[in-house]
Amino acid sequence: MNLPNKLTFIRIILTVPFIYFLQESNTAGFVYRIIAFLIFVVASLTDFFDGYIARKYNMISDFGKIMDPLADKILVISALVIFVKLNYIPPWMSIVVIAREFLISGIRMLAAANGEVIAAGKLGKYKTTSQMIVILLMMLTGPHLNIGKTSIDMMYFMLVPVILTIWSGWEYTAKSKHYFLNK
Repeated sequence: MNLPNKLTFIRIILTVPFIYFLQESNTAGFVYRIIAFLIFVVASLTDFFDGYIARKYNMISDFGKIMDPLADKILVISALVIFVKLNYIPPWMSIVVIAREFLISGIRMLAAANGEVIAAGKLGKYKTTSQMIVILLMMLTGPHLNIGKTSIDMMYFMLVPVILTIWSGWEYTAKSKHYFLNK
């Protein structure tokens, strides 16, 4: 197993303590939120470095093309489900993201059954980046961002990744429609 793939596995493993600390932050307090934040940052950095190393040293593999986006999904969906539990975001936002991820995973399985591997596109990468940024902000601020006397509900920031989720899901499905057509 090459280094980029090992970094992907580390990201998956880091999800377990991340879930614990984020979930317990509601009762244990800000320190747990900071620990969850730091774990998420490290996990996000593995996402950057596994892709960078794979491209720079020509270590791109079919395994990495499939597992890297899956590791991202596990990390991001874990955060969103916990944010719903903590009442940071409404359930529909999490459901939209999860539904898109299942749809795209299904399309990837169809492609794999035909001997093809579909790598993540640019719009999907923007979606993932925006999700990670908003998740990091929510871990630091909680459900509201307070600027002076103004309090902004973090749900509004989450609209950006939700819109990108819908858009990238539509684009991905449109490009893959041939998998759905009867031949």
